Amino acid sequence: MGALVVAFCALLTLTLLGPLMTYESEGVSGGGQLVRQLGYIAIALLAAYSVRATKVWRRLAVVPVPIIIAIVWCWLSVTWAFDPRISVRRVILLTMVLWSCFVIVRQLGYRATLFLVRSSLVILLIANLIAVFYYPSIAIHNFDPLGEDSLKGDWRGIMGHKNMAGLVAALTVLLFTFDRNEMPRLVQLAVIGVASYFLWFTSSRTSVAVCGAALVIGFLYSWYRFKYRPLAIGAVVILTLVGAIVQNVYSDPFLRTLNDPAAFTGRTVIWAAMWNFYRNFPFFGAGYGSFWNIGPASPINQYGSDWLLNVYEGHNGYLDLLVTIGPVGLGLVVFAAIIMPIVRLMNWRQNRAQAGALLMSVMVFAIGHNATESSLFDRDSIGQVFLMINLALIWSVTAGGRGVAAGGADLFSWANRDEKNPDSSDG
Repeated sequence: MGALVVAFCALLTLTLLGPLMTYESEGVSGGGQLVRQLGYIAIALLAAYSVRATKVWRRLAVVPVPIIIAIVWCWLSVTWAFDPRISVRRVILLTMVLWSCFVIVRQLGYRATLFLVRSSLVILLIANLIAVFYYPSIAIHNFDPLGEDSLKGDWRGIMGHKNMAGLVAALTVLLFTFDRNEMPRLVQLAVIGVASYFLWFTSSRTSVAVCGAALVIGFLYSWYRFKYRPLAIGAVVILTLVGAIVQNVYSDPFLRTLNDPAAFTGRTVIWAAMWNFYRNFPFFGAGYGSFWNIGPASPINQYGSDWLLNVYEGHNGYLDLLVTIGPVGLGLVVFAAIIMPIVRLMNWRQNRAQAGALLMSVMVFAIGHNATESSLFDRDSIGQVFLMINLALIWSVTAGGRGVAAGGADLFSWANRDEKNPDSSDG
């Protein structure tokens, strides 16, 4: 178990420090940090060793079938990728990191995983605050690299960019709001308060807004019994859609916003270029990881101009997948990583409201965050890794098997003594 903990801590470290480690090399064609790549290989090997895979090979088969099918499609897309060499490297990294998340989490169990994730987020939050107050020239945006002043004064800590800092702060708020278990209330409130304070000063509007929505859905999940949960959450979705339609009918702001180059801090210009590409390649796309940052062959060089040539993601996870692995690939990923996990949570009949609220809130956050940022099936990005950890937890607790009980390992027995009833506290 000790080796498994080391592997997970290393995985969290490489993931959370990824923006800092790759910040200087951003924009290099097919760029990547050799240390991080070797680190992920070592983590995967250590994870396999920790579960004694050489003796029981079935312990390696921990990834759900829908996700396996989605990954297989990503591998197939290498055959038509604009740059197969970069595509295959990126899909290898995606597969390796995703598998590591599942094998480690499903062996550690719910409580041990949650304890380690929370601890890492608190450490990072402290580091970000220290950077802001003692090294503001580095930890606070002083200028926008694209020549605008929109980023000036926004906090980024050691994360390289305010959007990454906002993402991590929002996840911290969610993971400490629900399922307190035996955590002291004062500690819980202190972390939520400090994380919210940091999140606000990042000015990451997507993270702030989506975090709020995720909290609402999480509380709804925790307050209602199983038979009422689909009705309650479905009502929120319907009201949201009706509100958007009514707003569009009466003031027509939606279409105007999409046609406004300045809207969403220029994201609509990026989306327009990607959509133009998709119209010319409507079935298969450019191949996994073969749209952005692959040098002269990058499609954005033909479909974009000016500052778009210095952008390295589509700022929309669904659109990024559409232009790389096509509508079939997008559908497979959405079904495997979003629809199936939510269905499992909605049909989870055990009385573990707080655990379910935590997992559901992270799902909602991932869904909303990918509307203006890209992390869905994006290799080792923070959003992707935390989503995969969340999916592994969902499959573990809803299965009610080894993945749940494993949290009671001796090393973490003090943190997991209430594993069989994680909602015994007042939340």
